[in-house]
Amino acid sequence: MPENPKVLVACPTYSGMSYCLHKFIERIKNLTYNNREVLIVDNSETEEFFKELENIKGIEVLRDNTEEKNKLFRLVSSRNKILDYATENGYDYILMLDQDVIPPINVIEELLSCKKDLVSGLYSNYFKSSGDIKILPVAWKSLNEQEFSEIKSKINLPDSVKSQEDMPRHLTEEEVKSGELMQVFHPSAGCLLMSRPVFTKVKYGAKISSEGKLIEGEDIYFIKQARENGFQPFCFTKVLCDHLVAGKYENDGNSAKHPLYK
Repeated sequence: MPENPKVLVACPTYSGMSYCLHKFIERIKNLTYNNREVLIVDNSETEEFFKELENIKGIEVLRDNTEEKNKLFRLVSSRNKILDYATENGYDYILMLDQDVIPPINVIEELLSCKKDLVSGLYSNYFKSSGDIKILPVAWKSLNEQEFSEIKSKINLPDSVKSQEDMPRHLTEEEVKSGELMQVFHPSAGCLLMSRPVFTKVKYGAKISSEGKLIEGEDIYFIKQARENGFQPFCFTKVLCDHLVAGKYENDGNSAKHPLYK
C-alpha cells in the first residue's frame, strides 16, 4: 500500500437514521486524515431523505434504487454498492461506518497504523446477558479450550455447538481497558477499516430462514466470508467510538459510551 493510502469513508443509511445525521456529518467532516473522501448511500423507500443528504456539501451521495422490500437486504445492497464504488474508483481502503457510530477524529490514522486488512474500532450496545440488560462491547472473541471445556462440563450444549468457535464471548473489561490490538472472532463492524484485497474479494449478504427468522445479519455474513477468504478480523480497543442509539442510552438518545470508556 502507498504511504498515504486513499481512503473512502462510507456509510449506508435510510430515513430512519435522520435523528443522528447532524452529529455523524459533523464528525466525518472533522476527521483529521487528509487523503479521504466521503460517500453516503441512501436506500430509503422515498426520495425525501436523499434530497436532504444531497444538500450537504463535501460528501458524495448515491441513491440505492433497490427494489428489495426487506430492510436487511436493502442494507446489503447499499453496502455492496460501496464496495463496488471503492473498487471502481481506485481506493486503497474503505472505512465502513454505521451512521449511529461516531468515531474519534483520528480513527483513520489509528486503524491504518495497525497494518491489518480488516480492523475495527470499538463501541458498545445493550445486550441481554444472564437475564439482565447490560451495556457490552460490540466485539467478540472465541472461547479458549479451557473456557469451552468448563462450560461443557456444566451445561448440556445444543448439537449446533461443536467447538469454542460456536460460542464467541464479548470482550472482557480488561480487554477493553487494554487499548491493545487483538485478533477477534467478530469485530465492531460499524467502524471497520478494510483493505482493497478484502473489498475486491468479499461481498455482503445475509441469511434468513424459511420462517423469516434471522440466521446471519450482513455484518456476521461479511466477516465469516472474509475469514473463509483468509482475512482475520482484528479490533483496536484504543479506538473508542460513541454509539448513538435513539432512546436507549439517555433520554435525548445522543450518548452511547460504555461506562468503561469514561
